[in-house]
Parts: sequence; structure tokens; C-alpha cells
Amino acid sequence: MGLSQVLNCLAAAAAKVLSMEVATVLLLEETEDRLTVAAVYGVDARQPVGVQFVAPLTPSPVILVEDARVDPRGVPFPPDLVSAVCVPLGVEGRLLGWLCVYGPRPRQLTLEDGERLKALADLGGMAIQAARGLADLERIELSKSQFIRVATHELRSPVTVAQSLVRTVLKGYTGPLTEQQQEIFARVAGRLDFLESLVNDLLDLAASRAPELAEEEGPAAVNASVGRAVLLLQPRAEEKGVSLTVHPCREELAVWATEEGLDRIFVNLIGNAVKYTPSGGRVAVSLSREGETARVEVADTGIGIPETSLPRLFEEFYRAPNARRFDIGTGLGLAIVKELVDRYGGRIEVESKVGEGTTFTVAFPLWRPM
Repeated sequence: MGLSQVLNCLAAAAAKVLSMEVATVLLLEETEDRLTVAAVYGVDARQPVGVQFVAPLTPSPVILVEDARVDPRGVPFPPDLVSAVCVPLGVEGRLLGWLCVYGPRPRQLTLEDGERLKALADLGGMAIQAARGLADLERIELSKSQFIRVATHELRSPVTVAQSLVRTVLKGYTGPLTEQQQEIFARVAGRLDFLESLVNDLLDLAASRAPELAEEEGPAAVNASVGRAVLLLQPRAEEKGVSLTVHPCREELAVWATEEGLDRIFVNLIGNAVKYTPSGGRVAVSLSREGETARVEVADTGIGIPETSLPRLFEEFYRAPNARRFDIGTGLGLAIVKELVDRYGGRIEVESKVGEGTTFTVAFPLWRPM
């Protein structure tokens, strides 16, 4: 629950505790030298609310205004309200603000009402502190994700250029290479592939941890997303001598997600299938509809996953022992896939046998216009 929700619930609870119709939460500003109305219950928030009588900026006893019309601290009250009781909101002796309840008749509220309100104020102070702490953590996480995204984005371009240049040399376009030169450039190409994988995974991780940085969710076409992923990975499959085929679905499969997120899921799954399938092997991607579910299956004839590794497969940075010899990958891809599938209300399953291959199945609830 965010801070605004906490404050609104606190104002509503205060009014109900004293059986009144209007309550406010007043919070100290960051400079801690003035109070502002942070939440209002029972009155239009645009109407003026009397707060000036709450003079103390440090914890103090209950403040009671019996009749604002004759009170020497008289200030504008909400319309038709003339009495009020306020109690401090604080944590460990530190004042955060005040909780106020208003009445329509003079002397309608008492010091005893203030004592009853104190228990709620104590809980409210702790809730406000917790909500602020959570907001601080979310801001820190967002800042971290933004930094990772900017930093890795700046790395992507030079890595791509370096890969292109090295592949140009390896293909002999710049002239013949000695056996030793061929070996050195092949090792450089392998390191660049790993760096590209790391950069892409960090970008994906930053985006998955900061939805604020991603595009807004809406109807997204699974068919088109799978098509883009296959088109992107087809050259890599051909280079490895791996057959990459698609079994499409004639019906358009729309789900509630983002195009960016779906692309990330299918590029990861299909890319892994190509990566871990030896030359001469096959990768097949199948789309289908089952009831109100869009289903995508990625099956390969690759190295497979040991049974003992399956329970940890979606953990961050985990890689199955037989996958490590490929020396490419960060162990982040499947963790990102699982996080995105869960976010879109889907599920992911895996079946595998070492030496025979692996099948990943992703299912999402179909989106239908209202």
C-alpha cells in the first residue's frame, strides 16, 4: 500500500472511530517547519481546511477546539464545522504530523475523544513511516534500474560494431588468416558474444525490475512477437547449422502484455534453444489456441537439462552444469522470462532429457475486447 492510500485510510478510520463525518491528516513538510493537508475524508479536498490552530511542531498532548467561532486561535474550518480534536502522529518521539477529526456542533468533541484517537494515531504513525520507507526503496530500485539501463545501452553499440568487424575478418573478407590468427579471432568473437549476452540480459533485467521504464501494457499479438524473434534468430541458426521452423496458428492470439516484454520472452527461449542445440539439430516453435489460452511451445533437440537442475532453472545467475561448457550466457535470461510471464498472468513449464532435448511451453490468457 502506498503512502497516499495509507493516509486516506487513516483519515477515514479516524472519522469512523469518533462517529464523525470529516477528518484530515496533516503532515510536516520536509523542512519540518510547516504542516500541510495530506489527506481529507468527508469533505471536498479543494475546500479550505482549518489547520493553523495546530501550532506545535513537536509532539504534545491532545489539542481540542470546542468552538472555532470564539476560539482565540480561530481559523477557517470546513463548511458547517466548528469543533475539532487533534492528536499527534509520531514514531519514537519524532513528530510526523497530526490526525484531526471535526464536528458540526460546539463542544461536540472532547479530550476523551482525543485519547481514543491516540491508539489509531500510534498505528498511523508506524504505517506512515513504513510506507515512506517502502517508497524510498522503490526509488532506489528505480534509480539502479535506470543506471543499469543507460550504462548497458551505451555498451551495446560498440559491442555490436566489434562483433561485425571480427566476423568480417573471420569470413576472410579482409584476406586469408593463418591458423593462429584464426584461433585468436575466434576466441575474441566468443568473448564478444558473451559480452553481448551480458549487456542484453542486464538491459532486460533492468526493464523487468522497473515497469515504469517499460511501455504501457495493452493488447499484444503473440503471433507477431514470435515472428520477430524467429526472424532475428534465423541467421544465427543457419550459421550453426540448426534447423529453425515455425508452426503458426491461423487465429490471431492477443494477450494483455507489452510487445517489448513478449519479444524479450520469445527471443530468450528461442535463442537458448538455438544456442544449446548442436549443428544438425532442430528447433521447432509452435503456436496454438487451447480454450481461452494462447500457447507457445519451443522444442529443441539440444543437450537437454539435468533433472537435478530443473528446480533451479529460473533462479538468477543459475546455469545447468552441462550448459557451462558453452561459455556463453549469464544465467539471467530464464529468470527474466519467468518474471515477465508471471507479470502477464501466464505460466511456463519445461520438460527435458539430457542428450535428447528440451521443450519450454508458455501459456497466456487470451485478451478479448469488452
